[in-house]
Amino acid sequence: MDDVQTIAEEAERATAPDNIFVSLSTQLDNIRKWNQERGWGFSSDDLDAVDLTPSAGDKPLVVDLIAVYLDDDAKLNGVRRTCHELWTVAAAEQPHTWSWDWYWDKWLHRPQPVRLFDGIVHRPGVRRVTVDLGAHFEPGRYISANRVRGHDSAHAEVLAAAAHFPRWVRAMDGQTVPFTWLSGYEVMIWERPSPERLPALSWVGYRQSMSLTADWADHTYKGWASPVCMD
Repeated sequence: MDDVQTIAEEAERATAPDNIFVSLSTQLDNIRKWNQERGWGFSSDDLDAVDLTPSAGDKPLVVDLIAVYLDDDAKLNGVRRTCHELWTVAAAEQPHTWSWDWYWDKWLHRPQPVRLFDGIVHRPGVRRVTVDLGAHFEPGRYISANRVRGHDSAHAEVLAAAAHFPRWVRAMDGQTVPFTWLSGYEVMIWERPSPERLPALSWVGYRQSMSLTADWADHTYKGWASPVCMD
């Protein structure tokens, strides 16, 4: 069997399972809950103004989701605070989790050392976005994040998806549902930019664990997507 035939057969099997996403109204209920529990500071008017009009269409991994983008606080800038908060609420939805920043979080109290990829702007607020969680994924083909990332690369939106859609994370197998890079972020090492590293989200089946690692942006892998924001 040649490579072309193998890839074609894998693509034919690459159909995401049903019921891994929830409605925008359910997501808004989630945001109201987390906003109150986590002290994000959004007002009732802010949340009532969120657009709940679906626009994703019928592609299996293109979804409408409600994401938050937080202001700075006393410890973290808005980008890092958003990343930390969304990871925290996403982690609460899973039986086990692991994040590469555990040392920074536990010992230095400076979690999620990330910045946005060059050209992406952090705009605080809460809004509906349409995201292709399967962008650049081709079953059976190897790609690297550096070859596909750009100004439309998702960042906080991927973590918002993990928080709203825990079944989506648990469905990740690299075949029907890809693992995902957060290509809109760059990892910082000892507070210095490290453009060659980026966060990567996956489900580790034998550990029943959601994992957020600092991956190599120029290495090639099979079974990964680089989600993009479509609006």
